[in-house]
Order: sequence, then C-alpha cells, then structure tokens
Amino acid sequence: MPLHPRNLLNDLTGSEWVKFTKSWFICDSRRYHRNKNTELHPARFPEEMVAEFLRFFTKRDGWVLDPFAGSGATLVACAEEGRHGVGVELHDRYVEIIRLRLGLDAVVQRAMQGDARAIADPATWMAEATALNAAGLPFVADLPVFDYSISSPPYGAMLHTSRGGVYSKQRQRGDKGLDTVYSYDERDLGNLDDYAEFVAALGRIYRGVAKLLKPDGYLTIVIQNFRAPSGEVIPLAWDLTHELATDLLFQGERIWCQNSKPLGIWGYPKSFVPNYHHHYCLIFRNRKP
Repeated sequence: MPLHPRNLLNDLTGSEWVKFTKSWFICDSRRYHRNKNTELHPARFPEEMVAEFLRFFTKRDGWVLDPFAGSGATLVACAEEGRHGVGVELHDRYVEIIRLRLGLDAVVQRAMQGDARAIADPATWMAEATALNAAGLPFVADLPVFDYSISSPPYGAMLHTSRGGVYSKQRQRGDKGLDTVYSYDERDLGNLDDYAEFVAALGRIYRGVAKLLKPDGYLTIVIQNFRAPSGEVIPLAWDLTHELATDLLFQGERIWCQNSKPLGIWGYPKSFVPNYHHHYCLIFRNRKP
C-alpha cells in the first residue's frame, strides 16, 4: 500500500498506522546487554519500544529530543531508524556511556550534558547550536525546533524507597556493584522527596520541551504509578497528565507490558501488592499558538 499523500506525520501505510494505535503492547527487550556499560543505569527502557514510537511520530530524517537521555536508548533507536536524536542528560558518566554506545553515530546523534530544567533556555543550546544548525536542525529565536520528543523521567524518590525484606532487583543490583539510584546530586529529580514539588517540577520541564516542538508536534512520556511505603499507590501518570493538561493536549496512552519480568512475592501472606509489569506511554500534542 503506498503512502497516503496527506500523511505528513510519518512514513507508514494505513495498515501499519492502525497496528500502532492498539492501546497496549508487549516489549521484553534483551538488547540491554549489547553494551555492558548500559547495565550501570538503574532505569533503562528498550530501543525496540522507542523505535516503534519514532516510526509513528516522525518521518525519516526527523529530529527527536529526549530531555532525560539516561543510557541513550532514544539516541540508539534514532541511529537505527534514520532519525536525528538529541539527548540531554544531567550526569557526565551516563553521557559518556551514550557516546560509547553510539560510536561513530555520535557524530550524527548528539548527547549533551545538561539539566532538563533549563531545556527551554537558549544558553542550554549555545555550545551546540552551530553544529546542530549545520546538521539541519532549525533554530528560531535561539531555540531548536524538534519534530517529536520521547523520554522516561525519574519517578521521584522511588528508587530510594525500601523494598522491605524481599531480595529485590534493586538489592541484586547493589550486590553487583551497579547503580541503584541515579545519583545523590541535589539537582537530580530522582532525589526530590516532596511529591507535589516533584510533579510541578516535571510539569515545568515538559512545558519547556513543548516550547521546542513544532506547533502540532507530539510528546511521549514513559512513566509508571508506584506504591509508597505507606501502602498507598501513587497515580503519578495521571497526576502528571493533570499537571500538563492546560498546556498540552492529552491524546491518550499506550500501555507497555513486560510479560517476562520476574514476579516478586510482595505482600504475601497478608496483603495485596501488585507486581508492576506495565508502564504508561502518555501521548500529548502541542497546542497550536
């Protein structure tokens, strides 16, 4: 089936388009181990999943922004799918991991050390502006203009939360000498204990990201609800959606299911505690000015 002449969003046929619109999907990646350094990061997401979203929300040679680049899944997927990716990451050690993963592709895909809270500040882009402009990324009023953004932000201080007496994945990572939290940097949102302040901070960041998107561009946030030590489940995905609703148009969610993730014996034998094997891929669209 040929590409529809009015399809300005992506390079998909009608049948390919429809398949993506199913509201849930299974992705159990085994490619994390393509580079052992990626194991250092405590919260990674699969390149295969990112690639699906890139194929739907961008055309080939489109520009993609990840304000929480982590171990570089978005940039790796961009390299493999013929897109241009720019990732902003707070911590130098993860920026170096991304560049090692990309190899020669690091010339095309850009991993920048920086704070996502300053994402819409022209000073953030000053050092990279000449190279990015030369590579074809348009700039307006000293700010870049992207086709799409996809990212997975920190989930507040969740990684600092005790898993009780269970030998959790987090404890297993600690025993292997791997990172169990992103950092202890006070700028890191993963260290922010005040939940309301954390949601507000995320809202400010993503409103900044929206300023870097085309007027009708899409933004995807991969996020998860979580259980507080008190036993209450915190609806982070929906609180963030509400936070952004006045500035961005919420278009719905796709639920990423992890079918092969091991089960933990949480709550047994006294109370119900779910095994969270899904994340919400929240899809927003920029409001036209």
